Amino acid sequence: MIIYDLLLIVTGIIIGVIAADPMKKLFTGGYKEEKRQKKRVKLLLYLREEAAHEKLTAPVLANKVFKGKEDGETVHQLLEEIEDTGFVKSIKAGDNDWKKRKWFFNKKKVS
Repeated sequence: MIIYDLLLIVTGIIIGVIAADPMKKLFTGGYKEEKRQKKRVKLLLYLREEAAHEKLTAPVLANKVFKGKEDGETVHQLLEEIEDTGFVKSIKAGDNDWKKRKWFFNKKKVS
């Protein structure tokens, strides 16, 4: 009987250690944040490497980077989050429409 109880306790501890991080991410939204972070990194890498000398709008970046799987508004929100770090900058074209804002990589921040 004591061995059975010990086996249950050890099994519970092992499951708790293995499942703690995934369960925490599941309930706190960590998986969604990791997904958004990967998208931000993908955008930043594209702006830094592929479009180094171009200024592109969010809908164009949505098509080029995510192949149309993300809409322009989501990409614009991701770019605004990156802009807070200073790695990308935006230029407002005329009115304050988010579709016309052009984005580019800020080389001064890196150097």
